[in-house]
Amino acid sequence: MLIGDELKTIYLNFRIKEIIPFLIKLTPKEKKETAVILKKFLNKDWGHNHVSMLATLACSSTQEEYEKLASAYYALPVDLIDELFESYVPEWVGNCYPFLRNIDYLKVLEWQEKGYLQLTDEVCANLLSESLASNHTSEEILFTYPITINSHIWLLFQYETSINCHYQNGRNWKVLLRELLSDNKLDRSKVLQRCWDAINLNVSKDHNSWFLELFSHLEPSDKEILALKDNLFSVLHSSQQSLFVPVLKIINQVTTEDEFKTEEFLKAALVLPALQGKNILNTLLQILEKIAKKDKRYREEICLFLLPVFMNKDAAIQIKAAKIIAKYGDPDSENIKNEILSYGESLLSDTKVLLEKFLSIKENNEFHTLVENEELAVWHISQTVSPIQSASDFIFFAPQVFSNNNPGDFDLFLDALMRFNTEINEEELNQLEPAFKAALKVKGSVGMHHLHATFFIQYGLLKHKNGSPILNEARKEFPELENWVGKRTPLIFKAYHQFLSGIFELLKQGKNIPLLSVPDHTPCWIDIRKLVDKIKIYQDLKIIPVPFDLQRAILRVKKEHFAESKKYAQIQLGKEYFKYLEPVFDPEYFKARYESAYLEGSFNRKLGIRKIYKAYVAEEVPEITVTIENKEIPAEAPLLDHLFNSYHGVYDHDLIRILYTAPYFSASVFAKKCNETLSNAVYQYDSKTNTELLDAWMKLDLPFQSMHYLFLSAAMFSKDKTFSGTAFEAIIHKIASDDFDIGTLGIMIGEKINFGLVPVKRLRDGIDRFIGLNSSLNRAFEKLLISILKTIDHPVFNLKKILEIYDELLHLNQSKTDADVAMRLKEWENENNLKKMIIKLKTNERKIV
Repeated sequence: MLIGDELKTIYLNFRIKEIIPFLIKLTPKEKKETAVILKKFLNKDWGHNHVSMLATLACSSTQEEYEKLASAYYALPVDLIDELFESYVPEWVGNCYPFLRNIDYLKVLEWQEKGYLQLTDEVCANLLSESLASNHTSEEILFTYPITINSHIWLLFQYETSINCHYQNGRNWKVLLRELLSDNKLDRSKVLQRCWDAINLNVSKDHNSWFLELFSHLEPSDKEILALKDNLFSVLHSSQQSLFVPVLKIINQVTTEDEFKTEEFLKAALVLPALQGKNILNTLLQILEKIAKKDKRYREEICLFLLPVFMNKDAAIQIKAAKIIAKYGDPDSENIKNEILSYGESLLSDTKVLLEKFLSIKENNEFHTLVENEELAVWHISQTVSPIQSASDFIFFAPQVFSNNNPGDFDLFLDALMRFNTEINEEELNQLEPAFKAALKVKGSVGMHHLHATFFIQYGLLKHKNGSPILNEARKEFPELENWVGKRTPLIFKAYHQFLSGIFELLKQGKNIPLLSVPDHTPCWIDIRKLVDKIKIYQDLKIIPVPFDLQRAILRVKKEHFAESKKYAQIQLGKEYFKYLEPVFDPEYFKARYESAYLEGSFNRKLGIRKIYKAYVAEEVPEITVTIENKEIPAEAPLLDHLFNSYHGVYDHDLIRILYTAPYFSASVFAKKCNETLSNAVYQYDSKTNTELLDAWMKLDLPFQSMHYLFLSAAMFSKDKTFSGTAFEAIIHKIASDDFDIGTLGIMIGEKINFGLVPVKRLRDGIDRFIGLNSSLNRAFEKLLISILKTIDHPVFNLKKILEIYDELLHLNQSKTDADVAMRLKEWENENNLKKMIIKLKTNERKIV
């Protein structure tokens, strides 16, 4: 019988007693043949069982081959492996942890004693670390073979293993090692040293933390700690900051001992004062205060050493550091005074009071001198948009439109196509081949990018009478333009489809006219006079504008110089064509046709609960949603109707295109984003798109409406740092503007905090970066905090942090507590963690400097 047939017979009939004799008789060549058979059938037609497992073990020529074939099979027949190993053992077995981990540790040592294999150190460490999960007693594991206690146990400190696991039988290595030391079975000083050797491997956070806990669990004496101080100091250079607090607590035990090396400690801990971790700084300040109290020689050095702590905006941290300087620092020290001055902008009001004797009158005045007329950088300077000048420029530009998908490029492309339509002949169509290829690559996309590509492919098929390979391929991949709309197509896309369909008809008629809705200034603005000039071209040629092209152009008109422009339009246009501009010149035009909520962005907000599913478990989280109705509209409805009733299924750059469709009426776009991706603090996504949307809105430089404030308030608390950072930049940019209602933003933030939607800490962290930059910002932030505190109606978690910011702003602005806020404070005065701050806000009289 052939080898393959014999193996299949044994496997398929599960003749387990025949597999070992079969494997033992195989020649090296036959083992290779068997391995090929296993590769062909295992994990495909065959599943794993003892027969296939033993065959894989015996016939794999390398460890890699075995691991690939034998994955996910753990129930190994040890007695049969014993029988196999009496005749044949693969050379790679001693280094194969995936195989040996399924064998009992003591059994593996037995095989090593018999000479079947030679274990590597790392495999030994891993097998021993998992041995506590077996049914053997600790005595059996540790003392059956002398090599365990003499050698293997020390390997646990040299490799990353499962030593930190707790097993179901209640055993763990931390307790076991302590028992071995108590019974004098191991050298105590060696174990303590090896703990730090293990930590210095700097592998995983869990591994390092476990050995640090083991060191503390062994309760080292002061003498033992001092003997290992260099090891402790070296950990302070680690990138794993989670180790710092436990190490500092160990160091804190011995800082007053004569053998403690203060200079070496300060050198090792040099970066710690600049860290933001509150627990790290608290523990560090305890150590520094103990050193300053014991040894006068280090007092000035310690005062200078801890100054970076003042970059931290936590009031309690700053106060602790200031008390150390006030108690142990020399007020006449020029070094301390000069260095404190460099941290002036970061010092909180209570900190300055504690450090008063280190600050001269001049220096105090420097701290309170605020920049009154500091100009903020302009978010966006509107630039002139130049149209494409020639057909050759258009041919060069066209491929970029479909490759880059930049929101504004297609308007320029479409305008050029309309103006150069009759110039594009067979030769130019051949030169547009790269553009058709780029459009073809869009076949798998969605939204307007796909619509634009469909339009261009249809145009190519219209003009290219002889066809081309690319266009013929594209014909199969894209629908005809008239069939592009589907049942679930968002209304706004249907509007743009009508818009492009109208343009396509003009192109079919061979018209050479400009696109009305192409912007002439960034990001999307149209000058009313330039629009009048374009409409006059239509008038002279007796062409009726494409309705959605005209409407989009009107919605993009920048509201300025209307009086003079109206006179200009009346001169240039006849009554019929002047009437097209009625929505521009009649301020009541849109008010008479649409609900104010859509025009002013004043939709209602609703508090509710949303179910979030995590690993098939439902979790209820609070959310704020916008109440916005999605009405059905007829196909011939105006563009704004399509926009107002279309707020689902629009993503990425399409959102910016839609924002720039009607910049003055963008509230429904922001309502959509708030409901879809920002309604709660847990289920947030699409941060990049949201960031781009906020940036696009800021480029418009328009007054904020209610929905924009809601979007901004959600962005401030986003987990995505880029999104939240952009939101705070937007606030700083707008906060002192007359058209920015800081009170409305405060109400939105207060609602979110009140309802448990967002953590207070993110507000504190965001505002801290900007307090003290200039007086107008400080006053605006004070108004913001007042609005937030008036909205919060119960003591929320971390409310103290908001009160601390408010107190700091009152000091900077030389203000008194707002009367409405004072009433809120009266309601909260019995809250233990707020009492001191409330008393301070109610009773502290502030001097006007």
